[in-house]
Amino acid sequence: MAADLRSVTECAIPQPVLTPVTEFDPATRDRIDRSGMGTFYGQFEHAPGLIDKWFAFYQPVVNDSSNLALRTKELCRLRIAARNGCMFCLGGRFRDADGVPVVDDEDVDAVLGGRLEDPRFTAAESAAMQFTEVYRLDHSAVDKALVDATLEHLTTSQFVELGLCIAQFTGMGQLFAMLGLPSM
Repeated sequence: MAADLRSVTECAIPQPVLTPVTEFDPATRDRIDRSGMGTFYGQFEHAPGLIDKWFAFYQPVVNDSSNLALRTKELCRLRIAARNGCMFCLGGRFRDADGVPVVDDEDVDAVLGGRLEDPRFTAAESAAMQFTEVYRLDHSAVDKALVDATLEHLTTSQFVELGLCIAQFTGMGQLFAMLGLPSM
């Protein structure tokens, strides 16, 4: 189940599939200048404002760690990013309120290497990543035994939030990979 995904970094550099938009309104140009995400907006500005509406949903769900820890979400997101072959997702890191990445290089290596039960991870993080792995590969393979095993380490509320995050990370990561967004 936990195959080594570190070789995903050897993929060819993705190329945008749509002719990039190069003219931006001042607010979008300011976001690009602050974030360095010109290729990202170059693809999404074909539908002006759409990605900002998505960010308005995504950012609060991901950044609120009052229920499910941001670190747990990030570990699961990285596993999905590798499965999706999303270089954009693999290149970014969730950061805490002080701007510090919530995972380090050794965490990333363990996740991409399939060491989901590495001692560096808490029981809850390992359970969340194991659930993520099954859900991401074949959601119809999620059974009561897996749910019960996951719920030994997560509350029901955390479990539902994890499911929402997995769905979000999977779908958007696949879209980013299909659009050819490179690593930041």
